Amino acid sequence: MKKWKKTIYIVLSVLLWIGLWTYFAYRLNKPVLLPYPGAVFRTFFKLLTGKEFLPILWGSFTHIAKGFLCALVLGTVLAVAASTGEPIAILLMPGVKLVKTVPVASFIILLLFFVEPAEIGFVISLLMVFPVVYENVYKGISSADRKLIEAAEVFRVGWWKRLTRLYIPASVPYALAACSAGLGLCWKAGVAAELIAQAPKSIGRELYYAKLYVDAEGVFAWTILIVLVSVLFEKLFLALFRLLTVAFSAPTLWHSPKKLLCYVLGLRSKAGRLEEAEAVREETEIGSLAQESLERREICTLSGVSKGFEGNDVLKEVNLSLCTGEVFLITGPSGAGKTTLLRLLMGLEKPDGGTVTIADSVRIAAVFQENRVCEQLSALQNVRLTARPCTKAMAASLLTFSGIEPAPGKAVGTYSGGMQRRVAWCRALAAESELVILDEPFTGLDEEKKLRMLRLLYERKRSNAIVIVTHNASEMERIRTTFENVRMYTLSDQTLYEKD
Repeated sequence: MKKWKKTIYIVLSVLLWIGLWTYFAYRLNKPVLLPYPGAVFRTFFKLLTGKEFLPILWGSFTHIAKGFLCALVLGTVLAVAASTGEPIAILLMPGVKLVKTVPVASFIILLLFFVEPAEIGFVISLLMVFPVVYENVYKGISSADRKLIEAAEVFRVGWWKRLTRLYIPASVPYALAACSAGLGLCWKAGVAAELIAQAPKSIGRELYYAKLYVDAEGVFAWTILIVLVSVLFEKLFLALFRLLTVAFSAPTLWHSPKKLLCYVLGLRSKAGRLEEAEAVREETEIGSLAQESLERREICTLSGVSKGFEGNDVLKEVNLSLCTGEVFLITGPSGAGKTTLLRLLMGLEKPDGGTVTIADSVRIAAVFQENRVCEQLSALQNVRLTARPCTKAMAASLLTFSGIEPAPGKAVGTYSGGMQRRVAWCRALAAESELVILDEPFTGLDEEKKLRMLRLLYERKRSNAIVIVTHNASEMERIRTTFENVRMYTLSDQTLYEKD
């Protein structure tokens, strides 16, 4: 829906409800029960100009806002602690459930024995918001893409990059939802606590006296004030939260001030798919990136390796020795265990029998079956997301040659599948490595792009041990004509056979 249409509908909706209020007030004709809108608005503006208005508003705001912020910090810290291990989550669960299920009125009455009336709004706001924050942030951390985490392990990405590029971006949407729900909840619960506790200089106390003196206009006026302050506080806080977290959740927006402003204000619309970048000239310099050393050495050995899942054998007595400077081309029917074999090589699975021996300090780069890119990051940031990031110039050169514009303001999540595939390729090619593992790497690429990526693989990684899984006969033939030392294997009946 267009913005101007949405604005018109909102205005019409407000006018409709005011009209209904006016109609029923005149039909009932009992201002003590349902006051007229005009009288309520006059009382409301009278409140705004009263001498005691600002101290009352400030008293409630400080206590409720303080309770919300403390709940946000406490819920986040405990959610992070719970995500480190299931025992901690189980230990915290009873307390969280207790706070979540006990009625607000019961908490207020119990706390009156231990807490000063002036502080009751703060404590109740904290207790009501804490479980919302805790559960949402915990879900957010748990929702972090496990496949991206595996890719980070393979590329030996440091803990700080994992935190800022994987876990925090996954948690931000959940934390935003928790803040949105918690901000409304804390005002409702906080004002109710002030009313029952008769907290001095608070909106709750004013509501109590308005009710006591049968001042329906005052009750309605203070209620309108609570709604307005709650909505304004929510809008301002969420805008500030988005601004503080945009560096993690959508860093590419820093390069587009208009989009950044829309995102911070919650007006950001879904980004459409970007068009494929135009192919760049073949003269792009990549020769200087090549690894010249072709010294061969054994870096990995599989001896009698077996692996099964749920009682079914996937691999049986597999033997394989990987040496640098050689390409190991593996084929086989679907379900034969090719991906399982690669996961064993990357250390993502442990064998049920036999041994996988990898030489000390061997670094691995990989292109997985899935693209496994961080969609909130730019292509440049994705390519440099490795243990020892390459320079921006080198990453830009790889992307440009692959046919992708290395624009810092474009998030990879807006790219087509083929473009994301090439970003995954460039990340593997940019990483320092002695072993490169490619699982169906040409999926989603046309013939021209396949040639480009194969050329980059030869220029960058020909001194590595390279393991490639593919079914395509033309791809296998192209690999054999590109590299000098290619060994071909077929995986069938849980056993790996070398082809002559």
